Amino acid sequence: MTSETLSVVRHKSGKKTDETFSPGLSGVARAPAWARWARVGVLVSSDIVALFGSGAWAYLLWALPIRHMPPDLYWELWPAAALFLIGYAQAGLYPGFGLGPVESLRRISLVTLVSFTVLAAVTFAFKLPHLHSRMTFGIALSLSLIAVPTMRFLTLSIAHRWPWWCEPVILLGLGPKNRRAIATLRDSPKIGYRPIGILADEPLHRPTERDGLAVLGGLDRSAELSRMGVSVAFLDTEGLEGDVDLDALQQHFRHILVIQSYGSLPVEGVQIRNLGGVLGVEFSNNLLERRNRWVKRALDLALGSLFLALFAPVILVCALWVKAMSRGPAFFYQERVGLRGRRFLVPKIRTMQPNAHEGLEAHLDADSLMRDEWERGFKLRSDPRIIPIIGVFLRRWSLDELPQLWSVVRGDMSLVGPRPFPDYHLQRFSPGTRALRQAVRPGVTGLWQVTLRGDSDVQAQEDSDHYYVRNWSVWLDIYVLARTISAVLSGRGAY
Repeated sequence: MTSETLSVVRHKSGKKTDETFSPGLSGVARAPAWARWARVGVLVSSDIVALFGSGAWAYLLWALPIRHMPPDLYWELWPAAALFLIGYAQAGLYPGFGLGPVESLRRISLVTLVSFTVLAAVTFAFKLPHLHSRMTFGIALSLSLIAVPTMRFLTLSIAHRWPWWCEPVILLGLGPKNRRAIATLRDSPKIGYRPIGILADEPLHRPTERDGLAVLGGLDRSAELSRMGVSVAFLDTEGLEGDVDLDALQQHFRHILVIQSYGSLPVEGVQIRNLGGVLGVEFSNNLLERRNRWVKRALDLALGSLFLALFAPVILVCALWVKAMSRGPAFFYQERVGLRGRRFLVPKIRTMQPNAHEGLEAHLDADSLMRDEWERGFKLRSDPRIIPIIGVFLRRWSLDELPQLWSVVRGDMSLVGPRPFPDYHLQRFSPGTRALRQAVRPGVTGLWQVTLRGDSDVQAQEDSDHYYVRNWSVWLDIYVLARTISAVLSGRGAY
């Protein structure tokens, strides 16, 4: 390996101050030695701010105005923050790289709930050091379940841009799975890993670079990279010649992630089984299990009824506004395919001119670029059929979808699920995808909406539906609902 590839930066005095890893063409410097502690410090600070902020709001909302309790009574509980932080650390959330947002949300929520339960048991059962307000604790718990993951999301949104934040990763092998891993890590920096180079034991036909990363040599370079501070390696066994000595690699890399591809099988909640020395990987299609359907339905009824009550005045005002701006009914009903192929009517606040569908072909015939845009994803950025002002406003903030909350309460739809598309849209999907969609209730919001919104083609929508159904969990639904709020407020792709 040349001095250009591995170099040590020293002051003029000759004292060693930092090591820089410059992998050939990419020229990426590794994170400094203090970065790992700095990442933990940033995330710990984020969690402390969220926890103390939740406690302060709970005190101001209940303990002070209702119970007239002094602040010192609650301030004496501040050492209990260590209980939460230790729990987050034990759950692998510092820094939590590679967990993914849904798994991170699950771990944060469970640790927060358990920590509050332990704290409440100590203070209420033993009255130590004083008897505190149960309602204040309940409010603090509810606020923390929202504030801690939200604060962490905001922190990561900023921190992933810092050059030292992401953990440097070396990829072992030139196989297709590693190529996909490189693209994924680059597209999703919030995962927390930064690819810096490749090692491959193929000296006769080894390229000098792959996908913008330098091929630094063979696996014999692992010890040098380890001394440089690289502790994470992605291993694609199919991209290496001969057998791989995992024991030797583990001497150099603290974390080795074996990259595998499982096609359309679910990946969230995969269970590892030790079958007498044989490694078993258990997959389950979560949303197709009966007990999970009941859990999801209960969540829909509870949240759907709450949201419908909250947004009923908004629906009424928007409907009256549409009536004032355009002739015709305020509400628009579309027939869609739902659970088990049953057809039902999806209600919306009307945002288009009367008989808009009949004039669509005329618009598409008159503009070939518009037709190409329509055929990619059945969406138009500048749809000439939309009612001026009010139609644009309702679509911009997705308010036209609010009447579908009634469909959730009725049982025709779910809060989260594959979006109910018209027949001409469904015909573009494969038969397998159409059958999978009919196995679950369609949703008011969906995974593809919060990740891609309108900026997606039919294949991306199909992939999102497969992923959602096969990887469903309560945490995934909560994640999608939270992301829906963010997507609506940003207006990204809402057309």
